[in-house]
Amino acid sequence: MFPRSGLLIAYDAECSFCCRVVGHLRRRDRQGRLVFFPLQNRELALLAPELAGLPLQGDVHAVDLESREVWGGADLIPRALARLPRWRWVSPLLRFPVAAWASRLLWRRQAEARVRKFGRQPFRDRFD
Repeated sequence: MFPRSGLLIAYDAECSFCCRVVGHLRRRDRQGRLVFFPLQNRELALLAPELAGLPLQGDVHAVDLESREVWGGADLIPRALARLPRWRWVSPLLRFPVAAWASRLLWRRQAEARVRKFGRQPFRDRFD
């Protein structure tokens, strides 16, 4: 059903930032190594029980389909790019401490901007 070495990307389909991130990853994934699944789909709880109980709304999360490790936010980008042959070279650069710090800061600022714009916390559990 899914590629064994793939990455399941769970995203909030009601979040425009999340949809933009997924759109960028989807365009770069020419070999189908990433599996995209909206949080609003109830089947996600069956496919990725590791996500249950995590604050998911308004963010993008990833589950490695082989190791079942979970990453969220800016931390999933290097892992997703590492699976895409033409973009694999970017992944080690994003793992440098300064780059990782900057990407987390930008991701957090984007989340805060969503709170200011929409007046709600961007991270709430979708499995309630």
